[in-house]
Amino acid sequence: MTIEKVLLLGNWEPCLTIINALFPSDSDISTIQYGVTVLTYLSQTLSLPPHISSSAVQHKKSDFSPASLQLAFSGKDLVISTISGGDSGLQTRIIDAVVAARVKRFIPHEFDHDTLNKRIQARIPKSAGRAKVIEYLKGVSSARPEFEWAAIATGYTLDTSLVSGNLGFDMEWHSATIHGIGTEPFAASSVKRVGQVVASVLSHWEEVKNQYIYAAGVITSANEVLKSAEKATGREFSVGNYDIEECISEGQKRIEKGYPDSGMFLLERSILYDEQLDASAPFKSQSANTLLKLPPESVETIVKLANHDLKHRGKPGCGCSS
Repeated sequence: MTIEKVLLLGNWEPCLTIINALFPSDSDISTIQYGVTVLTYLSQTLSLPPHISSSAVQHKKSDFSPASLQLAFSGKDLVISTISGGDSGLQTRIIDAVVAARVKRFIPHEFDHDTLNKRIQARIPKSAGRAKVIEYLKGVSSARPEFEWAAIATGYTLDTSLVSGNLGFDMEWHSATIHGIGTEPFAASSVKRVGQVVASVLSHWEEVKNQYIYAAGVITSANEVLKSAEKATGREFSVGNYDIEECISEGQKRIEKGYPDSGMFLLERSILYDEQLDASAPFKSQSANTLLKLPPESVETIVKLANHDLKHRGKPGCGCSS
């Protein structure tokens, strides 16, 4: 059975980049492969990329009750979740509604670090939640062979993290905080690449179904990002080097003091520098990029585009980088 009718849960960045990949700007409307529906909470609106007409994507709203979800999913070939990946309770309710609606395929919200790495699970609560979802999917597909799933790890989303300052790089003030020596390898992708990976997974479903796959755009390091940032801005950066233990400790302290968002940003950042986690290893040894026919990304290009986005749509001068 081919994939034709796709439903996306959520109206955040992963959702929009997937829509962008399914509706390439240079494509003729008659060549579009998929009928796309976006399901959001009742209070949300849908903002589409400029080249996509509002008539090309259906927007439905839900209170996310089981009955409402089942009704929205009915008749779809694939449901993709881009919402609350670490909330295992919500994700399992969504999966149950997918099964009840007799939808045959599901992609959970991953698009990040390696959820299957137990040491990452121990550090990042949402990774532990996502791991529970993967185990639940395995159990459902084992009990119901007609149900299929695919989970996709794309690594750290580099460009959005540079714009937000979450990586510790301040592109506006030309400074960088590096928790390590800067040569530690980590897996990363641009936000555009995340959408491209999902689109390719849809085209290669039979080869990847019922698997957890790794498809990062690049394996890079803080020093390589730094070099590219200096080239993109034309300025030398001031760099502060700190121990990885400081990053972890400060992240935990912020969470304990009631600042969970800033604390989690630091804990997630620590994964990039903590070589004991060996977080990038499966992105090298088990990469699905060749199967998906996806060429590697360029760190220099990702950083250059991030700098462009910061100047045109970001919030320079916010001082939010730490």
